Amino acid sequence: MSATLLDTSKGIVEFSYKGIGPTILLLKGGHSTRETDLSHSSLIYEGYSLLSISRPGYDCTDLSTGATPSEFSNSIIEVLDHLSIESVRVIAVSDAGPLGISLAAHYPDRVEKLMMEAAVVSSWDEQKTSTSSFLHTFAKERSWGGIHTMLKVFPDFVMKQVLKELTTENVEDYLNELSPNDRRFIYDMILTLNSSRPSYRDLSYTVSDLSKIKVPVLGMYAQKDKWISYTNALLLKSKVPHSEIYESHADSHLIWIGKDAQELWNKRLNFLAQPTKEEARHG
Repeated sequence: MSATLLDTSKGIVEFSYKGIGPTILLLKGGHSTRETDLSHSSLIYEGYSLLSISRPGYDCTDLSTGATPSEFSNSIIEVLDHLSIESVRVIAVSDAGPLGISLAAHYPDRVEKLMMEAAVVSSWDEQKTSTSSFLHTFAKERSWGGIHTMLKVFPDFVMKQVLKELTTENVEDYLNELSPNDRRFIYDMILTLNSSRPSYRDLSYTVSDLSKIKVPVLGMYAQKDKWISYTNALLLKSKVPHSEIYESHADSHLIWIGKDAQELWNKRLNFLAQPTKEEARHG
């Protein structure tokens, strides 16, 4: 998707906007760039418009546009106003969880529903920060070019380094059991990852008061996710009682691939298509 730059009151925000139909706001996870696609681009072919906004420090979005999820939520609202979009369905992926929560909590009139896809609900603890060895230490911005080169020469080695932080399973077995399409998914994902500076900032974010969320919420999590533990799903359900939790049977953080990927896709579509209380009242 072609990118657009908007000069907001806090600095430049990069976004892409494509499709015809109700708008889905996609907030990508850590290290993801404008090129990273975890299958969400296909939502365009399901009758939706897809608005992808790069978070502070990612792609061409200035760090100044939001030192916290709450601050960047304000910048996102400026983008929505610029595009004359009244409200959106939000998908928050992985490290973008605190941003999705902030938007839903502080702008309930602009958020129709929230999907948390293997997304952070609790603040990162010290253990998680210190054990982020590959993605947050070795993969510094100056090293990504080298990682991408290594991926092309030694794909299995690089994929193992990434996957051992994403799965509770034996990484050798996990890699060997992947289908060719799922191996390609992981290869393409790593090839588009970049930028460690904002990813370090992700680890210091605090989460807004979950009890303020009144919009419909769907959380999608896997028990075998090592990066975002399943306790995030339990916390989401306890703090937002009206939320629905879908337990993926994926063998890692990558809930978008694996044996029940199609079931997860259908669950997402069903949730997105469900009328909100406001729509039901007028429909």
